[in-house]
Amino acid sequence: MKMDSPSIAIVDDEKDFVNLLEMLFSKRGIPISFIAYDGLDAIDQYNKAERKPDIILIDHHMRVVNGVDATKQILSNNGKTKFIFLSADRQVKNEALEAGAVEFLHKPTGINEIVDTILKYGKY
Repeated sequence: MKMDSPSIAIVDDEKDFVNLLEMLFSKRGIPISFIAYDGLDAIDQYNKAERKPDIILIDHHMRVVNGVDATKQILSNNGKTKFIFLSADRQVKNEALEAGAVEFLHKPTGINEIVDTILKYGKY
């Protein structure tokens, strides 16, 4: 893994799913900047991160702060990070895209589709 490789952050409250993504990305050499289990934690970790993630893979329905609100808050501080939504709630798609997401993937989504979408926005 190169230090200049784009990094990602995973924001999802489903811990088993997060663990699966973490293992998958590690095997593919995709660096993970941070993992958060709710939107408020994502905002906090993003603000504290020395190296900001290039891509944030984020769910919508989470405790405390949802994915759309977290996206808006983070993008207000740094408009360079790309957000890929991964949610079972199709009704939030337009709101997520309007908030600044570059892609919206509907859960359940195949691992290959997730990886292909990440590769579309980062060169690994």
